[in-house]
Amino acid sequence: MYSLIPVFKEYSTYEKFADIPSDVFTVLGLVLSLVLVFRTNRAYDRWWEARTLWGKLVNISRNLVTKCRSFAELDPTEQQQLHREISGFAYALKDHLREGVQLKELPAWSDTNHSPDHVPAWLSGQIYASVKKWERADRISPQELLSIDTELHEFLNVCGGCERIRNTLIAGSYRSYAIKCLTLYLLALPWGLVEDLKWLTIPISMIVTYIMFGLESIADAVEEPFGFDLDDLNLDSLCLTIDQTTAEILDVQQVSQG
Repeated sequence: MYSLIPVFKEYSTYEKFADIPSDVFTVLGLVLSLVLVFRTNRAYDRWWEARTLWGKLVNISRNLVTKCRSFAELDPTEQQQLHREISGFAYALKDHLREGVQLKELPAWSDTNHSPDHVPAWLSGQIYASVKKWERADRISPQELLSIDTELHEFLNVCGGCERIRNTLIAGSYRSYAIKCLTLYLLALPWGLVEDLKWLTIPISMIVTYIMFGLESIADAVEEPFGFDLDDLNLDSLCLTIDQTTAEILDVQQVSQG
């Protein structure tokens, strides 16, 4: 509807009023594209880093339960407890990155009396306590303890990386600047196209607006990857994968089925 204004002007007595050379928009379009591409790339980098961290969590969970079962020769009770702590860490991290988490709300943890402020860190500490107990009982050697620690300390590294992504968005001034530049460009665009395109200015303006705002909306959607939107990471599926595979390695029941 806005692009109708310069079109009507072109067929009126004000035909030469407010005409803008179309060459100007070639330069402006290039500059704006660089701004939008940078914003989109930075937003996607955040999404991809988050996916990489969660893929790492899947791998270290599997490696950790494999090492603990082999080195410490766990009994069934210890296997179930280790699985409850490792799968609980994944479910706790998922909710911690969303609306917050309480330990009692996690699968298989409804009977606990503890209420830590930082649930993922507390669960990591519980696993460390178990490993230390095995080491004191001479069930694992110092070399095996070091091997286990190479996996275990990565749990909080993953947690810290995800918290950094969640808490540190792209600078608000840059986001505001990109939107303002985009708006100004699209407001001026029909006035530069109308002299050459006449009525075609209307559909061309619509297409360009869709493309430009599409890039901005994509960047806005993927910038925060831990939510519930379609473009966000499927954290529920990743947690279930950790639950299933670690339960299979330890030969215990999944906490999600308990």
